[in-house]
Amino acid sequence: MSTMRVGVCFDADVLKQSRYKPTLSSLDVLLFPELMDGGYAAITNGKPPHSLHDELASSLKKSSKDFSCTIIAGSVFFKHAASHPTNTSLVFDRGRLIHRYDKIHLFKPTGDTRFFSPGKPEVRTFNISTRRAKVRAGVVICYDVRFPELMRAMALQGMKILFVPARWPKARDEAWQSLLKARAIENQNFVVGCDSLDEEGGYSYAFDPFGKMIFSNKKDNRKLLHIFEIDLSQLQVARKLHQNLREAVFLKKLL
Repeated sequence: MSTMRVGVCFDADVLKQSRYKPTLSSLDVLLFPELMDGGYAAITNGKPPHSLHDELASSLKKSSKDFSCTIIAGSVFFKHAASHPTNTSLVFDRGRLIHRYDKIHLFKPTGDTRFFSPGKPEVRTFNISTRRAKVRAGVVICYDVRFPELMRAMALQGMKILFVPARWPKARDEAWQSLLKARAIENQNFVVGCDSLDEEGGYSYAFDPFGKMIFSNKKDNRKLLHIFEIDLSQLQVARKLHQNLREAVFLKKLL
């Protein structure tokens, strides 16, 4: 049975603490929340954008090598060269930057349009290497999950697991759960949502290709690191009866 060992983490300082090292070394992938180092509050208070070579990015890159895993830096306030800042997810694998995603759909109520430029409407995915297999994955950020056409396009590129870093408030938790679950069911893949723990955030969840919840921190949302396993064989089981992507009639017409 092929499995993927996933961690959701809410504080980058965990990477520096020796008591977490054995656990981190056992992971295939580690996911952080959106704006992982302070959220909108930090940006409003004047925190400058990150770059590919600053302390945070360098630490994440090194940790991905030290722990021999993939680290998805949820997202950061990011500025590259002369470009306008973006809300950006950086994916590091064993010491290399393998993927970058800039949030496409900006959420006006939290000031996204004031702080960030939207990402280009491109569809890109990346590989995660587990100890037994390679799995095609994708990342979208928070509000993006409300736009299913983006994730459907990623599924058509072979995505089997979707990661969604977010700062989704508890007041809209039902919508957050429902959207993650819907994206899993309609694309018959796994979806992992990692929400921040502070007042800007809420709870984190994971769903399998049937829409079954396989992880939640709702009853224990003070821990800084949670670990769970994904049974990749469920992808085949879910697609044995029917295959949504092959049978999507209107999608084929649009393409």
